[in-house]
Amino acid sequence: MQLRHIALAAALISGIWITGTAQAQGFVFGTAEPKAPAAAPAGARNAKVESAQRLLARLGLLRETPSGTLTPATLDAMRAFAARTGTAPASEVNDALLNAIRRHIWTSQNWSSGNYKGKEKIVDAQGLREAQILLGKLGFSAGPLDGTFGPQTQVATEAFQESQGVSVDGLITSTVLMNLRRAVNGAGVGAKETVRVLNWPDYIEPSVLQDFEKEYNIRVIYDIFADNDDLQARLGAAGTPYDVVFPTANAVPGMAAKGLLGKLDKASLKNLSNIDPRVDATLRAWDKDGAYSLPYMWYTVGIAWNPKLTSKAFPGHSVDTLATVFDPAIAKRFQSCGIGVVDSASDVIPLAAMAGGQTKWAGRSSIAAAEKVMAGIAGTVKVIPTDQFIDSLANGKLCVAIGFSGDAVQAQGKSRGAVEYRVPADGGLLAIDAMAVPANAKNKRGAHQFIDYLMRPQVIAKVSNTVGYANANLKAGEFMSASVKSNPAVVPSTTSLSRSSPIPVLSEQDEQEITRIWSRFTK
Repeated sequence: MQLRHIALAAALISGIWITGTAQAQGFVFGTAEPKAPAAAPAGARNAKVESAQRLLARLGLLRETPSGTLTPATLDAMRAFAARTGTAPASEVNDALLNAIRRHIWTSQNWSSGNYKGKEKIVDAQGLREAQILLGKLGFSAGPLDGTFGPQTQVATEAFQESQGVSVDGLITSTVLMNLRRAVNGAGVGAKETVRVLNWPDYIEPSVLQDFEKEYNIRVIYDIFADNDDLQARLGAAGTPYDVVFPTANAVPGMAAKGLLGKLDKASLKNLSNIDPRVDATLRAWDKDGAYSLPYMWYTVGIAWNPKLTSKAFPGHSVDTLATVFDPAIAKRFQSCGIGVVDSASDVIPLAAMAGGQTKWAGRSSIAAAEKVMAGIAGTVKVIPTDQFIDSLANGKLCVAIGFSGDAVQAQGKSRGAVEYRVPADGGLLAIDAMAVPANAKNKRGAHQFIDYLMRPQVIAKVSNTVGYANANLKAGEFMSASVKSNPAVVPSTTSLSRSSPIPVLSEQDEQEITRIWSRFTK
C-alpha cells in the first residue's frame, strides 16, 4: 500500500536542456526567475521569503508559519542551512539561496523520484509545461512556458494550492496537475457547498470527481496525505476540517478511540447493499461494529518476482513462498539477482513472524519470532525504498521481493508482463483502505453523498480500472476492464485469500519493538 499511485515518471524530456543550469530528474533550477527585487526588506511580505520559509520548514530548520516576512527565526534557519551544507551564510533571500535549498532537498528528501508512501512522483517536463499553461489560464504567472521549474513556477503553484484550500508544497505532482485541469474546466463553479476529500495519492479517477460535482452541484476539494500518521496529524490539526478520508482499516480503531472519526449514518446510504459482505466482514477485523468505516479498495501483501531471473538463480524452486525471502539458505540463492523487502516495517515484520511459525499476531511472541527471522536474513535481503520498488522490479534489478499487490500491478505494466505476484503459499496479509467521515466534518451530509456515490458499481469500477486495485462492490465486475479483474495480483483466488490474514492492529509496544527491529535490520 505504501505507493498508492500510478504517477508520471520523473524524467526530463530529451529535447529540453538549458545550458548552464543545474538539473535534477526533470526539474531545471535557475530558470523562470521572477523579476521582483532579489532581496526582501525586513518586515515586508515577499514571495521569495515565503518560498524559502516553506523549504526551510520542510528541512526542519524553521518552526514558525511561513509569513513572507524576513523574521529573526527565518534568518536563524538560513544560518542553520548554511552550516548544514557548508555554504556561505546569507542575510537575504535571493534566487541563489532558493536554488541551493531546492538542490539540497532534491538529494536529501528524494524529490527526484517521488518519496515513499503517499508522496507522488514529480511530473515530467511535458506535464510541467502543461501545468505552467494552466496556471497562467487561472491567473497565476508561472514564468516562461518552458517545462522547467524555477522560483516563479513554485510561487505560482503555492498560490494556486492556497486558493484551492489544499496542502501547500509548491511541487507540481500528478494530483496538482489533476486539480489544475479540474479548475480550468470549471470544477464546482456555482456550487453552493463543498466536500473536502483527503485521500492517498493517485487513488481516484478524475472523471469521478467531475461527474459527482455535476450531479450534486457540490464542489470537491481534493487533497492527499502521506500515510496514516500524516492523516491523523491532519485530522487533529487546526484549520478547515475534511469531510471524507480514506484511512487503512487497521488504523480506524485508533483514530476512532482518539475521537477523530465520527459514526457513519448508514441509513442514508442508498447503495450500501452493493458492498460485498465478505469484504465488509473482513473490515470488521479492525472496525468491529462497522460503525466508523466502509471498504473502498483492498489489496494484499505478498511476493513478487521475475520468473526469467529467478529460474536462472535457483532452477526448479517454487518462488511463491515466504521461505524464499525469509529462509537464509534460500535467500542467498537469489542474492546475486537482487532480493529484497519493501521499506515498510509494519507490513514486513508480521510476515516475518508468520515465516517464524506465528500463524496469528500475538504481540511479544510474534515480535520474538520476527526478530529471529530478520536477524537470519540481515546482510542478504535488501530493504528497497518504496519509491524505487516498482522500477527495481520492472527493470530487472530485483528478482524477488516482498511487497504490495498494487506495486506489482504497476511493475507488470512497466515490464510488459515480466513480473508475477502471488499471495505466498504459506501465508500473506490482507488490507483494506476504508472510507470514513471525520468527527469534525463540516459537511457530513455531503460526505455521505460522496461515499454513497463511490458505492455505485459503475463509479467504483472506473476507479479500479484507473488505480489497479480491487474494490469491494458486488456489482462492479461487469464494468471493470478484463485485464484488471482477471489479474491475480489485483483479485487473488479464493484459495489465495484463504491464506491471507488481516494486517494486525499493533499496540504502541508492538510499534516500538518493530521500529527497533527494523532499525537494526536496515543498518
